[in-house]
This record gives sequence, C-alpha cells and structure tokens, in this order.
Amino acid sequence: MIPAPTSSAQPHLLRLPNWLGDFILSVPSVHHYQSWLGGKAPLLVVGPSALSPLAPILLPKIEYIPAPAFPFGLRSILQKRKVSSAVAYPNSVRVALEILPVPYRAGFERGLRNSLLTEYKTRKSSPLGYIHVADQYLGLLEDLGLPKGKACLPPPPSIAKPKDAPTRPYIAVLPGAAYGPAKRWDPASFASVISDLQQSHSLEIVLLGGPDDQKECQAVAEALGSPITDLSGKTTTLELAEWLAHAELILCHDSGPMHLAAYLRKPAVAIFGSTEPAWTGPLGVSVTVARHKVSCSPCFLKTCPLDRRCMTRLTPEEVLTACRHKLTSMNK
Repeated sequence: MIPAPTSSAQPHLLRLPNWLGDFILSVPSVHHYQSWLGGKAPLLVVGPSALSPLAPILLPKIEYIPAPAFPFGLRSILQKRKVSSAVAYPNSVRVALEILPVPYRAGFERGLRNSLLTEYKTRKSSPLGYIHVADQYLGLLEDLGLPKGKACLPPPPSIAKPKDAPTRPYIAVLPGAAYGPAKRWDPASFASVISDLQQSHSLEIVLLGGPDDQKECQAVAEALGSPITDLSGKTTTLELAEWLAHAELILCHDSGPMHLAAYLRKPAVAIFGSTEPAWTGPLGVSVTVARHKVSCSPCFLKTCPLDRRCMTRLTPEEVLTACRHKLTSMNK
C-alpha cells in the first residue's frame, strides 16, 4: 500500500503517461492523490518534456518535472528530493527504471518489469464492457490504498487568446490522428463539412495539428479548394491550447486534442471509428462523439485490413448535423 504521508513531508511522486490524451485522462487521479495527501506531503509529477508548457494549465499548483531523455536521468532528482513513494502509470520498463531510487514503487502489472516494482496491481476489468482509462488510473490508486475517486475534471483554466486569431469566430479542425490511418476520416469528408459550415454560419476555419498531421491538413485544404488557415506543425502545445480555448467549435478525431478540448470544456465533435469511446472517450459533456457502428469496431488496429467501413460509412451529413447541433446549443 502507498505509505501514508508523515510529518517528515517527504514527497510522493506520480509518473504520468507520455501521450497528451492519456495524460489528460490521468488528471482526475492526480488531483485525487493530492487531496488524499491533505497538504501533509508535497506531490511531484513527472511527465514528458513536450507537455511542460501545458503543465501550469493542466496541473496548476503541482510541481511538474520533465522526464529526462535517459531513464537514469531522474535518479539524482529523486534522491535529492528524498521521494518516499512513486506510482507509475505507463507500463514500460523504462519508466520503472526511472523511479528505481524510490523506496516504494508501484504500477500496473506488466510481465518482467514487475521485478522492478515493490508493488503492482492488475488493471481493473469488467465482464460488462470497458472500464474507462481515467477510471483505471483511479482504480490503481484505490487498489494501492487510497479511497475511491471520481473521474471528473477540475474547473477549466483561463487561457490567453492566440496572437494571430481571426477577428471572426472560427472552427478549429484537426484531421490528424497519431495512432494510424484506421482512426482518420477522409479529407474530402472533412472538406464537405467545413464548406457547409462556412456558408451556413460565416465561420473562419483553422487547421491545426502536429508536424505528422501536415499531410492530412494539406489534403483537406486541397479538397476544400479555397484559401484556409493551416497551422499544422506550426504551434507549440501551449499555442494549440490557446487556439482550442477560443474556438467556436472543434472538429477532430479520437486524439489528444479531443481530450484537451474536453478539459477546456469546449464544444467539439470527435470522430470515432476503430477505437472505443467507453474506453478512451472524452470526459465531461462538451464533446459529442460521431460514430457509425459496424460489427468489426472497435478493432484498435493502426491500419484497417478491410475497407475502413467504420470511417467510410460515417457520412458528412451525420457529422454536419452533430456540428450544427453543437453550434445551436451554444447560442441558447
């Protein structure tokens, strides 16, 4: 069990996931852990350096330590801070090596790496269906002795407006998805929805994404055939948050930015195909899932061996209806 905080005030540590979406889904458990400590010991959080700019937004008042490039890079930090207890969410051996100097080390059960932990637990499962990732993180803490927690997000932060934001309201469109092509809707379908929304709501369109999403964004722009703002590969994670925070609507896939939109309580429509909303869906109610259920979904494959029917059978009209409903409900 996680050692209870003592008057010595030795820090406790949580090692968070590396992907933006999973990172955000871990936020409820971070606040739950901090609440359990009750100010008797500080809570330190270790996460990817790429998300450091977002840490003050996602985890205000919690000390964030960027994970060094090498697994033993944390050793001197953990020893100097006299960290008494560490819980790691990622399943990798590398992360278990990162926290090796800590006396108490816990995480999910994962084969050979169990020997690097002092305590490990099996991920919670249910015969009735999927257990959401956010509840799995909370479940691990519960199995390690904390009271049961709830997968709810903290109040949304206040974020500055992008310096180059258009004067008119805009829709943020993110046609990329890091996991693989099986998660991506067709660029022509995105363009169809965008074109209709431009005409019916007089909205600007801003394409967003990382460097790996530039090809998808370019394909959407070409299918649209009219000038459009494409910022893919041109924003930091903090700038991405700024653009999402001030968008009228967000259109995306099951992705990290989808979870960021949910954290910011922004109206969004998220396209699901090969993945399962009950497992990795957005928290809260601000994001609507657009999905055409087929018998082979969810498959969780990176590349579809068939005809991508979970994506091709989701029509632009269905997604457009969801977008219009979001825009209408905002103005009520």
